[in-house]
Amino acid sequence: MTSADGLTSVEVAPDLLAKILSPYQLHCRYLKRASVEYPSEARTVRSVSAKGVAAIRGELSIGESCYRKQSGSFNSVEFNLCYNQLIYQLLAQCIVDARLPVFSAWTLPEYQRRQLPDVLIHDFACTFGARLNPERFEGVVTITQALDKRRFVYIKTSSTFRDPFGGSADGEVSLVIVDSTRSAPRGATHPMK
Repeated sequence: MTSADGLTSVEVAPDLLAKILSPYQLHCRYLKRASVEYPSEARTVRSVSAKGVAAIRGELSIGESCYRKQSGSFNSVEFNLCYNQLIYQLLAQCIVDARLPVFSAWTLPEYQRRQLPDVLIHDFACTFGARLNPERFEGVVTITQALDKRRFVYIKTSSTFRDPFGGSADGEVSLVIVDSTRSAPRGATHPMK
C-alpha cells in the first residue's frame, strides 16, 4: 500500500517472521510484529546511497530477559538483540520483495543459510535517553546506505527504540555481508545471537 508521503508499506507475514527468528531461543524472540516501508519509486542501480532506502517498524517485548536475573532496564545487550532481529527481518523482506538492488540475485533460502555466519557488525554505537520499558516498545531500523563492494555488501543503518512512556535509545550500526567461504573484512565481528 502506498501512502500520501510516498512510502510503500508491507506487513511482514507471520510465517516469514517465524522463519527469520527461528535461530533464537523462544524466550529471546523479542520482535512480535513488523512492517517494512520502501520509497515508492523503484531503485534500479546496483548501489544505492539515499536516506531511507528501506525501513522496518516493529513491536517488541522482552518478557523474559536473556540474563538469568532481570536487569530492570533496556541495556546495550538487549539493544543489540532487538536490532539484530529487526535488521535480519528487514533484509529478508527486502529479498522477498526484490526491493534492494544489492540483493537482486539472492533467494530467501540463500539468505537464511547466510543469516548468522555472514551478516557481520562492522561498527556499532548506541545511546540511551530516558529509561526504556522493555515490556512494550517500538523499534525502527532504517537502511540509509546499501553498497555492493563485490567482495561484500556494506549496509549502513540508523535505529531508534521508543516506549509509550518516553523511554528511548538510538543507534548507528554498519554491517558487512560476506561470503563465509572467504575471509571477513578486518575489524568485523559477528552480531550477537
